[in-house]
Amino acid sequence: MAESDDISLRDILDVVKAQCDSLRNLDCKLSTELIELKQEVHGSSQVACKHDILELPEALVAKVHLVTDLIAQCRSTNTIKGYYRAFMRWKSWASSNGISTEEILPAKAFHVSLYLSCLVQQCSSPSPVVTAFYRIKWAHNMISVQSPTDSILVRNVLEGAKRRLSVPVCKKEPITPDLLDKMFNSLFVEGNLYNQRIISACLLSYSGFLRASELLHLKLGDVEFFTTHMRIFIEQSKTDVYRDGNWLVISRCDSKLCPVLNLDRYISYAKISDFDTFLFQNVTKCEHGYKFRQGNKPMSYSRMRELFIEAFKPFVSDIRSYGLHSLRSGGASAAANHGIPDRLFKRHGRWRSENAKDGYIKDSLDDRLAVSKHLGL
Repeated sequence: MAESDDISLRDILDVVKAQCDSLRNLDCKLSTELIELKQEVHGSSQVACKHDILELPEALVAKVHLVTDLIAQCRSTNTIKGYYRAFMRWKSWASSNGISTEEILPAKAFHVSLYLSCLVQQCSSPSPVVTAFYRIKWAHNMISVQSPTDSILVRNVLEGAKRRLSVPVCKKEPITPDLLDKMFNSLFVEGNLYNQRIISACLLSYSGFLRASELLHLKLGDVEFFTTHMRIFIEQSKTDVYRDGNWLVISRCDSKLCPVLNLDRYISYAKISDFDTFLFQNVTKCEHGYKFRQGNKPMSYSRMRELFIEAFKPFVSDIRSYGLHSLRSGGASAAANHGIPDRLFKRHGRWRSENAKDGYIKDSLDDRLAVSKHLGL
C-alpha cells in the first residue's frame, strides 16, 4: 500500500509541474517557487485533498490538472507573484528559527503570532504585517486546510499591530479648474509636443477620472472622436477583475481646456497613425522639436509624476500635497459638487463601492454649510 501511495503522489506532482510550465505569464522563478510549494503541500499528510485524489478512479486522475489550472488563475498574475513571495518570506523566517517543515504549512497559530510580532519590530507601517497575514491565509485556503489566521490570538496580534503602527492618512489635495487653467496658460505653445503631452494627460485624467495606470496604457486604437464627444476604451482597470473593459465618454466643450480638443491636438503634434501606438510615451528632442522615442513603450509612472510636479509646482504652496491622483480626485470632487447623480458619477469613475467613490470627493464649503443651514433653526 505504501508503494502505491508513493507512485500516486509522484503522479500528482508530475501533473502539477506540467500545469506550472503551462502558465506562460509566470516567470521561471515563480514557476520554481510554485513547484516547490506544491511539493511541500502534497508531501504533507495533513493536506485535505491528498486522500481525495488517491481515491479517484483512474480515468479522473489525469484531469486533476484542470482544477490546479483554474486555482492558479483565480487571481491576476501580479497578485499571484505577490502572494508567493510573501508566503516564501514566512517560510524563510520559520526555517531560520528552527520551525520544522511540517509546521510551516499548515502553520500553528502561535508561530504565526510570533512571526507577525517580529515584523512589527522591523516595520514603520502596518502594511507588511497585514500583507503577511493575508498571504498566509491565502496559502492555507489554497490547500483547503484550517488557517492559523482564523485564530483569535493571531487576529488580536494583527489588530495590535495596526494600532501601534498606524499613522494618519494624508490624502492628496484635488486639482481645481483654476489650477488647470494656470497650467495651460503657462505651458501651451502651438506645435510643442513636449508641453502638449502633459496638458493632454492632465485634462484627460481630470475629465475622465482616470487612474495613472489607465492613462499610461491608452493606445490610439482605444480612442474614437465624434462631433460632440469622444469615447475611450479602458482595456484594463484596477476594478475590472475579469478584464471586460469599459467605455468612457467625455464631452466636447467650448473652453480652451476641452480634453477632446487637446487630445486631438496632441495626436496631431505626435503624428500618431498606428492604432497600437501608446499615446503617452517618452519623447526626444530633434531638429524640428520633439518626437517619440523608438520602441513604442508607455511612459513610466515616475516620469509622468515628474512632469506633473513641473507643471503645477509654480501654482501651489506645497507640491507635496498633490500627486497624479489629485487629477482623478479633482474631477470627482467637481462632479459631485455640481450635483451629478451618484449612479452616473460612479460609472464614470469605474468605482465598485460607495466607500471607494466617497474617498475621492472633497466637498465644497457651501455644500458643507448647507447641512447646518437646513436644520430648521
